Amino acid sequence: MRRIAGALRGDFALAARPAWGYGLLCALAICLPLVAGVLSGHVREGAAAALGGYLTVFGDAPGLPYGARARKLLLTALMATLGVGLGQLIQPWPWLAAVVIGLVAAAGAVWPVINTPAVLAVTLTYFAPMGMGLPARMAITAAGGLLITALVLVLWPVRRLQPLRTAFEEAGTALADLLVAAGRAPLSDESWESLRRRAVTTHDDASRAFSLYRVSQEDDRALERLLTTMDRIFRETIALRVLRVAAVQEDPDGEWVGVLDETTEALAHALRGAVTPGGPATVPEAMDAVGRFADLNEEVRRAAHARRTPLPVAVLLGQIRRCLDRVGTAVRSISQQAEEAVEVGPRLPRFTRPRRPVLSTSGHHPVRLGLAVTLAMALMLLTHEHYAKWFVVTVLVSLRPAYRDTVDRVTLRGIGTAVGAAGAAVVLAIAPGHTYLIVFIGLCALLGFAFRGVSYGYWTMFATPLSLMLSDFALPLDWGAAAARVTLTAAGGALALVVARLLWPRGHRASLTGRIVDTLERHAALVRALVDRDAKKVLERVSKASEAARLLADSLDRLDKEPGGSAPQRLRDAVTAARRVRDNALALLAVPAPVEESGPTVALLDMVTDRLEDVAEAVRTGRPLKRADDFDHVLDELGAHVERLAERRLDEVAEGAADRMTGVRRGIMHAAAARPALNALGTEALKLASLTAPRA
Repeated sequence: MRRIAGALRGDFALAARPAWGYGLLCALAICLPLVAGVLSGHVREGAAAALGGYLTVFGDAPGLPYGARARKLLLTALMATLGVGLGQLIQPWPWLAAVVIGLVAAAGAVWPVINTPAVLAVTLTYFAPMGMGLPARMAITAAGGLLITALVLVLWPVRRLQPLRTAFEEAGTALADLLVAAGRAPLSDESWESLRRRAVTTHDDASRAFSLYRVSQEDDRALERLLTTMDRIFRETIALRVLRVAAVQEDPDGEWVGVLDETTEALAHALRGAVTPGGPATVPEAMDAVGRFADLNEEVRRAAHARRTPLPVAVLLGQIRRCLDRVGTAVRSISQQAEEAVEVGPRLPRFTRPRRPVLSTSGHHPVRLGLAVTLAMALMLLTHEHYAKWFVVTVLVSLRPAYRDTVDRVTLRGIGTAVGAAGAAVVLAIAPGHTYLIVFIGLCALLGFAFRGVSYGYWTMFATPLSLMLSDFALPLDWGAAAARVTLTAAGGALALVVARLLWPRGHRASLTGRIVDTLERHAALVRALVDRDAKKVLERVSKASEAARLLADSLDRLDKEPGGSAPQRLRDAVTAARRVRDNALALLAVPAPVEESGPTVALLDMVTDRLEDVAEAVRTGRPLKRADDFDHVLDELGAHVERLAERRLDEVAEGAADRMTGVRRGIMHAAAARPALNALGTEALKLASLTAPRA
């Protein structure tokens, strides 16, 4: 109960400002056909057109570029129209209709092109009163869909670039927040992970948004450079955090700490200004701040040469300065690219040859959904319930691929329908008639679509009764009807829960084994690639390792949502350890390459790789683990190696080689800067191996 209450609070929390303009537009498109139908005496026709408009806008995605959005709206209108036609065709054969609607629901869970509006169209039309010809009903539904499509896209020439600009701004802002966090006192793991996840998500969203625009070849290359530059800032930011933590451990009270804070703040401010339209141009100030840190680093280096400061501190600060230089160069590049802008002409959406349908990966859910909808139809046919569609639609929209998601959806839908139906009953009991029902429907559409993108709870509360009110527009609504609808909604939710519980596939926990093995092997391959220092190969393997860890986390989430399921906390911790392995790999890639004087770097990386591969083999086969190498001994050897190199370098400086790039200098530059990343990478990799190793 506490979990459900927490989920409800989250679902009713507002993530942003409601889109009142969009809600008003949708309400207008839905209510205009109703008003026209009432005034002309064709109430059923007006309701059919309004329902077609509602089903079409139900499939809208406001964040898409207008070309992709137009295609999506037109496809939804087409599928809703075909659904209406199929629903009317099966009206004379009730038991056949039960099977057909169940099959359509299952097909919609397999092929995303058969979307929820299409399945709703079949269901609602089957239960609609006879009296309108099939061609006429389909034409009216299509007209309602085209009307709302035209209204949604009317501002296309003016606002066509808004999704692109929004995605770009959000990605840059998230990256700036991460940069500030990396340069300051270390955050908790939860706070850092939240900022990191947001930076990755917004970058991916920006990449998808860019891919949906048709631009010139030159601008396409510009967008690709822009994404690459933002990715470079992300990698340097990850490295900066690792290096800063190590430098603070060596010199916690150094003057450089405050200067680094100011520098990262200035760079983040310049990045926000570069990605925000009309933002302040503060790149010169940021580069000045980088210069001040470089001057301070030079002072620390001279102090280290005079043996007043440990030489490893100077080396770490030198590597931090190089990270800041790269970030500053990237921010300046983004600022210049943003000023040049990308030209996207106001061209109409391009309609290409239909591609092969994409299959969903929802497992047994399509079969479960098809059986549940068929059972719901059969029960309603046996009871001859007048408002049967409320029961069937509740089952259709409540049953989700995950059991706990079904519980949450049933709870929200029950609340939404109860509030909506009771509110409609009160309004019409006080002032009955089509006029007041249109006002109520318009209000539900306005609030529902305004809240759709910011609160799922409010969207459900206002939108749940909307389609059913539209389908019942020509029928009277009183207190008895409201009570029947609420009762049927509750009963439909109960059936969805029973089906989800009884038909849930068993043995999902066993499928974790493959995910664990893949995660271990991908991270082992990543560590192995660090030996060769091939940046392209390392970044490719970081991406593959990240995807493997994401799939493991998704499997754990699904296990958590099984009836009585609970994902082991050690595997959750393993996902976190895997993320830290990737972060430290990026930090290691940012430091100078190892040379002959770099000591046990390669041996340590080989040791970590072997350990991950051994655990992966043990998980796959169930065989006992081999004895682990003495990792602590190698780390101690690395520390001693850094100290020896530091002494040799100071001897060179005393002999007048302070500015010469000798082999010893190259060795200390790598070993001292790489030591914290190697230490952390090895520790987290061994933790990953320990958390995923087979239990006795």
